[in-house]
Amino acid sequence: MIPPRLLMVLLACISALLAIPLEASAHNRLYRVEIRPRKDFTRIAINLESPPKYTLATLAGNRVRLVLTDTGGPLFKKFRRYSDARIGGLDFRRRGQDLLITFQVAPGSGWRDISLDGVNALNLDVGKAFALPPLHPVTAGREKIWSGSEKLVRDFDPPLKPEIPFLPTDQQVLKSLLTESDMQAFMDAEGSLYKGRLSEAEEIFVHFAAQQAPIKSLALYRLGETYYKLQKYPQALEAFREAERWWPAFLNHNPGVTFYYGDSIARGGDLTAARSLLSGLISRLADKKFAPVLLVRLADILVRQGHEQEALGIYRTVADSFAGNKAHLMALLRLRDRDFFRMTSWSYHLLGDAYLDISRQSGDVDLREEAFFKYVLLESLHGESAEALRQVMEFQKRFPRGIYATVCRTMREVLVAQVYREMWGALPAASVESGTSQANLIRFVEEHNDYLAGCIEQPGFMANVVQAYEGAGRPIELIKLFDSLLQRQWAAAEAPFMHEVIADNAELLGDSVMAEKMRRAFLRKFPTHAHARMVMEQLGGLYFGQSKYQAVSDTLLWLLNKGERASLPESYYYLGRSLWTLRQPAQSIRAMDLYLAAETRQEGARSSQLLPDAYLVAASAREATGDRKGALRLLETGLKLPSNERRDELLYKAGELNLGGGKRQVARGYFEQVAQKGSDPDWKRLAQQAVQSLDTNTGASAPR
Repeated sequence: MIPPRLLMVLLACISALLAIPLEASAHNRLYRVEIRPRKDFTRIAINLESPPKYTLATLAGNRVRLVLTDTGGPLFKKFRRYSDARIGGLDFRRRGQDLLITFQVAPGSGWRDISLDGVNALNLDVGKAFALPPLHPVTAGREKIWSGSEKLVRDFDPPLKPEIPFLPTDQQVLKSLLTESDMQAFMDAEGSLYKGRLSEAEEIFVHFAAQQAPIKSLALYRLGETYYKLQKYPQALEAFREAERWWPAFLNHNPGVTFYYGDSIARGGDLTAARSLLSGLISRLADKKFAPVLLVRLADILVRQGHEQEALGIYRTVADSFAGNKAHLMALLRLRDRDFFRMTSWSYHLLGDAYLDISRQSGDVDLREEAFFKYVLLESLHGESAEALRQVMEFQKRFPRGIYATVCRTMREVLVAQVYREMWGALPAASVESGTSQANLIRFVEEHNDYLAGCIEQPGFMANVVQAYEGAGRPIELIKLFDSLLQRQWAAAEAPFMHEVIADNAELLGDSVMAEKMRRAFLRKFPTHAHARMVMEQLGGLYFGQSKYQAVSDTLLWLLNKGERASLPESYYYLGRSLWTLRQPAQSIRAMDLYLAAETRQEGARSSQLLPDAYLVAASAREATGDRKGALRLLETGLKLPSNERRDELLYKAGELNLGGGKRQVARGYFEQVAQKGSDPDWKRLAQQAVQSLDTNTGASAPR
């Protein structure tokens, strides 16, 4: 119960509320609106019955709001779809006795008021020439947070717990309406509603509300209460209104349901009806401990009706008179919110401390969450990036499933990107070279890997991450990171790069299955990407290492098409060697010729160790097609290679070709070089046998 002195205060507030007229006829009237696009600006001309009283304000999100005081008139829905290069979406709404006109302004544009005193009209010009600096500067890079903060602080309505005790339906009443089993089911549903198992309650109440039976009205009231707590406010309002048609007297017996009904009406936009219903409820419950909470809620409705001074008086009265009551902190929070948009990076600390103090004092989890969130939001707008990020993470830790979770995600993404820029991206080409810097970046990325959307947009970010992991020798962790990022829609722009990095590192680790999977996925998802041909070549090289020669041919045969050129010279070798193994000597010759030509153009190439075998395969392929002279020319060129570990084999092959062409003495010379100076014992033995055969006039055959 409320003490008598405070009860008198509360009753005085209620009397003041009831004295405010619910609806009055406006003293001015809007007749016509014209929109006139000009070359450099757009003019909005508004005609009224008499000279207007009005205010103009710039809102967050590039919006302008015109408030016509004490003015009625049509809402001109046709202008909601209007759009030109400078304005769009004129929205006409009533708020109490005032008429609000809100419209979007193009980025970089401003407005000017050219109205004349004493004239029954308003004229606004909108264009880039009238742009002004932002009214509420925020730390650079935080604009995305700022753009939604006004609606969040001023207009966002989180669910409210009125502290009114839950009143279960009397069992005798239920017994008169339901069978024993149905009565138990209904009582179970009410128990679920009380304990917060709302989905269970919803399912059962929907069942009873669909029945054409006496229980229908009661089920509809409970269903409306369930919808309200699920934040399904339109459905809640619909259920309450239908229930009231069936049993209006129930609202006199259950104040909790009456509050939820009234608040649903308010959230639906009918502030006058909501105020009327809640005022009556507060009058009936003036002596209850939870009455001040309802009074604060009613003041919220007054603000939206345009009675800001009256609402401010209620907030101050409740804040001063009801210490120890939840309403005291609610009212303090509303009062602090009035200063939110006046804050700058120099002045926000006191307000932040006030929010933090409210959060610490409150025993109500929702109020504690709201106050702490606004403290964190202030830090995110005006504080140091690292500290603001720390506070956002702390909020997420305390309220992981709170109503601000989605907003906090955006805030964290913005702050993560800003911290990255400050620590690693300050220079045009950020460098991550030192071990400490690499370790810090790795720790940062792994801690915030769900919030890197803003970082990925930064030039050089992905390259810096790869450099850090490679410098730290952690390819497995890099693969895991990029594999997780591939599941994020916001990382789609870097998906090709990540596929390539994962494949390269998997191949480095010997995981050919993962490397093949990533490269095949790359080609399937990004067939027209600039690196698609390079990836095909890498895939062909992977297949070659696995001795999948047909797969190599299928993957790389396009390299023989006119106008195509390999990025990796060894791709020609892999193709030529595979084609030779598949007994396609003619195409093998073409591939090997391209490889040898490419290696000739770039001396000291990384694939030079493949050259001896390339000459052998090319020579063998020419021999197979009958071009013995061409084969010998290739072998002679191959024998000139420096540090040739396969020199013995080339010499033996040259001897074999000359012998086949009838040049026995020339062949003997090649065989003797191998037999006398060779380093490979197997080829020396074969060469010695060949010489002996020549001496005895017996031919020898060499291994192929």
